[in-house]
Amino acid sequence: MTIGNGAGPRLRGTAAAIGLLLATSAVAQTSSFGTSPATGDQDHVAREMVRVLKAYAVYKSGDYEAAFERYRALAEAGSVQGMTNLANMYAAGEGTERDEARALTWYRRAAEQGSGNAMLQLALAYRDGRGTTADAEAADRWLREAAEQDTTEAQWLLGRRLYARGEHLAGLEWIRTAAWTGNDPEAQQFLVERGEGEAGRGALDAARREAVLATLRAVDEAAGARDAAGIVARIDRDAEIRVRLPNGAGWTRLTRAELETLWRDTFEQADAYRYRRGTPQLLATEDGVLAFSEIEERLGTAPDARELTLSEAATLRVHDGTATITRLRLDIDD
Repeated sequence: MTIGNGAGPRLRGTAAAIGLLLATSAVAQTSSFGTSPATGDQDHVAREMVRVLKAYAVYKSGDYEAAFERYRALAEAGSVQGMTNLANMYAAGEGTERDEARALTWYRRAAEQGSGNAMLQLALAYRDGRGTTADAEAADRWLREAAEQDTTEAQWLLGRRLYARGEHLAGLEWIRTAAWTGNDPEAQQFLVERGEGEAGRGALDAARREAVLATLRAVDEAAGARDAAGIVARIDRDAEIRVRLPNGAGWTRLTRAELETLWRDTFEQADAYRYRRGTPQLLATEDGVLAFSEIEERLGTAPDARELTLSEAATLRVHDGTATITRLRLDIDD
């Protein structure tokens, strides 16, 4: 646990589904999913950042008592970074007496305001019974919240917990995210070791591999043909679908029908569309297959064309030679 300087994770948006979902971001960005902050809000954020940086400089100089007072003032004024760092100092006993109960209080306040780091610390406190009674259910809930906020350590820990429980597909998805997106060395090592063992690449036999690739090709062909119904045809009706819309506050859950509507509206508005899926990475367990893809899209024509990239994670189950998507997560970047 360390005191941070206030820099947050890279902001990203998401828009729609399986390969083609990037196109929907064009529609989303012209709607009311998000608005630009007012000038007054921007000024407030800038002033708060200056105060956070000054507090961090005092902390780095070793004057913990002065840093503690600065972070307490920031926290009481509503600064999420101030709340998180104040909690860190209570937990470590820096600049004040160690007080895990007060640390928990400030972690919770920061977590409720959206701090992924605070969510992680709250999860660990509930897991270990620090400042509260141990509560595995609360620990899992906050660990998942932190993972959804792109907190790499939380993604690795959540993935490992799920995998250990026998939820191999869900666990592998989070472990792979931590390894590739967050460059977590433990997650990377886990995948290396698993890939070299009997549960690794050998678990994906030729028949299941071809079934999965056939489904992805079908989606790609539908995208190229601007066929919204064809894109969702390989998605299970009850599939869990989560996307991060442009300017959105976080992940949004959609139904298959809602995805189809998004694609159809996008195709009707786009005057030109180009789509290309990179080589997917496949990870398999006895329960199904995870397919990770980077998809590049070009919407419109020059000079107003937009280049977009979609990070797609799809869970597929194979039955009678056909692979169906049962879970889909899509993240967009431009």
